[in-house]
Amino acid sequence: MAGLAASAGVSGMRGVRAAVPQVVVIGAGVTGLSASKTLSAKGIAHVVIEASDRIGGRAFTQTQTFGVPCDVGAHWLHNGETNPLVGFARRAGQAPYEAEDEWTLFSGGKWLEGEDEEDIWDEIDDADRAIERAVDWGADVAAASVVDSDTSALAKFLIGPYEHAASLGSLSTLDWDRQNEGTDMFPQGGLGSLVANWGAGVPVEFGTQATRIDWSGGGVKVETNKGTLSAEAVIVTVATQVLASGAIRFGPGLPDATERAIRDLPLGSYNHIVLQLDGDPFELEEDTMVAYSGVGGTAGLLINAGGSGLTYFDVAGDFGAGLTALGDAAMVEFAREALRDMLGSDGVASLKQAKAFAWERNALFGGAYTAARPGRAGARQALKRPVGDRILFAGEATSVSKPATLDGAIAEGARAARSIADDVL
Repeated sequence: MAGLAASAGVSGMRGVRAAVPQVVVIGAGVTGLSASKTLSAKGIAHVVIEASDRIGGRAFTQTQTFGVPCDVGAHWLHNGETNPLVGFARRAGQAPYEAEDEWTLFSGGKWLEGEDEEDIWDEIDDADRAIERAVDWGADVAAASVVDSDTSALAKFLIGPYEHAASLGSLSTLDWDRQNEGTDMFPQGGLGSLVANWGAGVPVEFGTQATRIDWSGGGVKVETNKGTLSAEAVIVTVATQVLASGAIRFGPGLPDATERAIRDLPLGSYNHIVLQLDGDPFELEEDTMVAYSGVGGTAGLLINAGGSGLTYFDVAGDFGAGLTALGDAAMVEFAREALRDMLGSDGVASLKQAKAFAWERNALFGGAYTAARPGRAGARQALKRPVGDRILFAGEATSVSKPATLDGAIAEGARAARSIADDVL
């Protein structure tokens, strides 16, 4: 995010750049870091370039705003059973703990209890089964087309935007179904801080933005704002939204199948409005999740995250995108009025400060994470295919079973590096 440079993960040059790199890695998010680690393990000379002044991409912890670690992007350590960051966190003194699956629901001006609460969970179960039936039939359609139209806004939020950063009308049933579910965890000190520590040994050239990739010859030439890098191959880990914008041009142009895959994997909207509250106004256990529907919109809250005093107030999907487009002030005001709706004037009085973090307005990302368009669940596999045997795309967007997760992004970075080592060099 603009103006958040002085945080964990920011430093100067790391290590020494390969004098004659065999591979250029574009982007120092977790995918690029993973690719670099794998290339280094195989003894392959390479260089990692990063347009910003830090590593981590959409995983970023800052402390300036609230005086305590605040994850402005990725916050959940998904798939604890397979995520390599879990073991690293334990070794690094950031021991993760399992996220409690404790939910409280608020809708229609009241906290839901008894049958009212059960009705929402029944709606979610019914919607899940409807999508699963469509998948069993092989139907790759919009999830909204198979879910009962009378399903409440709260239930639709929890099965769509809150998990996938996309509303049900924009979400492929097959893509929804393919995402593996594992144990969710939180690391001590923030997920972005953990990623920064994990990638600290990777040599990165900061402030270096790729503008064009020439693959007309035998290798590749990566044109940047600081000159041209020549190599045998390139791993591109930048967000699909950036690729779709044409910020990096290709000569010759990419194959039609690759171009379409990029367009069919847009980044959805999922943004934090972080609230610092005085005392314990919710009177709920730390890390309790609250699903909210009211004052014109829906949101998911993580109460007193890790005992930090911060409550993550998350907006997503179509409503979240529309709200985000109105600006930070509108986002904070929505959270303030929702706080009033849930807790009354005492809740608003407990608000010490709040800040919105909008990834759509960051030109280096353009959104949160990918959700395949209806009918285009095959786009992830299509984007994985090498172009000209020397251009590989990698990231959570190319993960078929673990998209939208750091676990999937790390695995894809390693996969691309191994592919280059085995098939290209």
